[in-house]
Amino acid sequence: MEYTDSNQIVADLIGYKVVELLKSANNALKSHSIFEHAVYMQNGEDSLIKIIKDKDFISPTSIVIRGMDNVSFKSLDMKEGTQFESLEEKLSSIDTGFSLHFGNASTWQQPPLPKETEIISVEEINLNLRILKDIIYTSPSREGLVPLLEKVEKLGPLEVYVKDQKQIMSEKARPYIDALMWGIFSGDVETIKGSVEPILGLGPGLTPSCDDFLAGLLLSLNTAGASLFKNEPETVQFFGRISEEISNLAKKKTIIYSSNFINESALGEGPKAALDLIFSIITKSPDRVAELSKRLISVGATSGADIAIGIYYGIRFLTSRIELRDLNEFE
Repeated sequence: MEYTDSNQIVADLIGYKVVELLKSANNALKSHSIFEHAVYMQNGEDSLIKIIKDKDFISPTSIVIRGMDNVSFKSLDMKEGTQFESLEEKLSSIDTGFSLHFGNASTWQQPPLPKETEIISVEEINLNLRILKDIIYTSPSREGLVPLLEKVEKLGPLEVYVKDQKQIMSEKARPYIDALMWGIFSGDVETIKGSVEPILGLGPGLTPSCDDFLAGLLLSLNTAGASLFKNEPETVQFFGRISEEISNLAKKKTIIYSSNFINESALGEGPKAALDLIFSIITKSPDRVAELSKRLISVGATSGADIAIGIYYGIRFLTSRIELRDLNEFE
């Protein structure tokens, strides 16, 4: 069954947490926001279920539907605040003709962390990071955080740090992101919190650029970090602790879409396109990294590139930690 004018749509994939969220909604489910390419459903709490079209962006809390590639979600028979009831294999609007059938949908499970034998050398990971950086530069938009990487690379530190810069968004965020990374490196939780708070909600996009950056950063620390530092449980625990702190700040400081995204990333969960890229950087060839980098940065006007920048910062921090550890052991 495909999309019809009667608003009977069919799910192709369903994230493994969706059924649990539907049960917890206890018939308090309602549409929160309706966009061209996504519908956000609220389950009566702070959690959102996303109805989307793009399989590459499936996540634990989203549903991918089929048959609407060229049809806007805004054309459906629902509006913000429409109440829904969750039946055994269907979501139905209480007051309109809209329904979503998911009985035959496949369940998407998040891929497991790479095995130790799959992880490549630090030198190879750093090469993959250079590939990612080069792909990020191809992003057509400069409204997000792309200039954060670009300015140091193209202008050099003297021009960036000494000469006055136009106060574009990325330059407003730069000192806080620099302080954030120093806080993570030094293990200073208060510095981390103090650096994150001013940039939450900063930037363009449905999910603001800095929120996307933070989600990419946390997702990389809680997945690649958990893999690369498997034998250092205190380090992995630290990543979990700061992730929880940032997630708690996000609930108070930014919009619900970002807050949910950051919260998922704090748990080491996220969209397939971002996870595929993270795992490829620490296990795959540059060609595969290039392919998946292009796929991620194509998402939204700025979101994909900003998530990718967060991933770049996160994994570069991880390899720096390993390089420093190895240097200290050598000395």
